[in-house]
Amino acid sequence: MRSYETTILIRLSAIRADKEGTLAAVRGLYEAEGAKFLDFKEWEERRLAYPIAGETNALYVIAYFEVDPLAIEKIERRVTLNEIVLRQLIVSREGKALEKIKAQRIKAAEQAAAAAIAAAAAAAAGIPEGY
Repeated sequence: MRSYETTILIRLSAIRADKEGTLAAVRGLYEAEGAKFLDFKEWEERRLAYPIAGETNALYVIAYFEVDPLAIEKIERRVTLNEIVLRQLIVSREGKALEKIKAQRIKAAEQAAAAAIAAAAAAAAGIPEGY
């Protein structure tokens, strides 16, 4: 088993019709080839840099999973043949990379919260923004 990270672009029309069912179907594409998800998070809806299959927006999903390296080609083929997924990118990750990424996310969230508190305090004190 090897650890992988994937970014998946999902067709918004499918998400709007049945969000939970669509996400379950996408997970199923990977799990059918033996993938075990360590993390599966919706990132956000974003505008695409260029249209893909007539779509200009997509839901981005970031996921981490473990699977036998021989299954990657099968996963890529299964996803390519599916109409829900517009694009995907799978990259190999070290086993401890997920823990490092989670720690970075926590640190970034803490920094953002501290900045928001500082901005609110400055606004309450009447200090102009960016001063």
